[in-house]
Amino acid sequence: MKLTTIHAVPLAYFLEVAQSGSLSAASANLHVAVSAISRQVARLEADLGVTLFERESRGMRLTEAGRVVQQYGRRAFLEAQTLQAELQGAGNLDRSTVRIACTDGFARDYMPYTMALFQRRHPGVDFVLEVCAPDHATQMVRDGAVDIALAFVVAPQDGIEVLYSEIAPIYAYVDRKHPLAALKRATLREVAAYPLVAPTPDNFVRRLFDLACGVEGLQPRILLTSNSLSALVGYQAYADVVYLTGSLAVRNNQRAERRVLVPIATSAMQQRALQLQAMAGRKLSPAVRAFAEFLIEDMGGRRRSVPVPKPRLAGR
Repeated sequence: MKLTTIHAVPLAYFLEVAQSGSLSAASANLHVAVSAISRQVARLEADLGVTLFERESRGMRLTEAGRVVQQYGRRAFLEAQTLQAELQGAGNLDRSTVRIACTDGFARDYMPYTMALFQRRHPGVDFVLEVCAPDHATQMVRDGAVDIALAFVVAPQDGIEVLYSEIAPIYAYVDRKHPLAALKRATLREVAAYPLVAPTPDNFVRRLFDLACGVEGLQPRILLTSNSLSALVGYQAYADVVYLTGSLAVRNNQRAERRVLVPIATSAMQQRALQLQAMAGRKLSPAVRAFAEFLIEDMGGRRRSVPVPKPRLAGR
């Protein structure tokens, strides 16, 4: 049996088991008896002539063949939704929903700004915004949980089509009266000489900063560590500290917050790439395509893609 002839019901049940990890969890989510789901999964395995799951005491684990079918199934259902939207709207963006994942930095201002601006042109488009860590945003695209993601990466990602990419340096964001504000570029040592606020160590910015400081033997004073961008930015409003960030996340706030971005003159602070990501091989709906092109135009003009920078630290 070819994949193109897979029936929708067995495939839908298979995808739910793969997502939830067990027959019982899939049963609870679908409100369908465990036995019925089990029969449909067994039917799919028989039709394809492969084993899709390893049956374990704690649940169901996908085999390599199962992962291939899972990727196919996700694309098939998403493209069916796209086809339905195109047939109903004939290219019209009315009554369309765009699902996006991004990090906290973009959720504070940049994504609300671009979504609202886009809706002025296309009032029939709604948005669903998921805020999460970069690696989770990318995984949500792979899983089909969102249509596109705006995320930072430091290495190439499998199963992803990169719609747009640019190097995303990390800057020192400071008050206009801060000593660093007078510099065109600051060394890492100069930045580390002042009190800072920084995200938690699982954040890309913090990882790169800690690694670079370690190489140069620096021990910066971090007055506040938080996984909340709002807390870091809020704290900076009351304290004369350095905040490490990318330019896009604060682009619309600089004038209001009376702050400036100071480039940091070390290659370690330029190891990230910002990517607009979609699922590889998936046909995007008219609304998603339109918003993706809108983002690309806003971020840097014409569609382009740059390679992810290879890790290279100062002094090496």
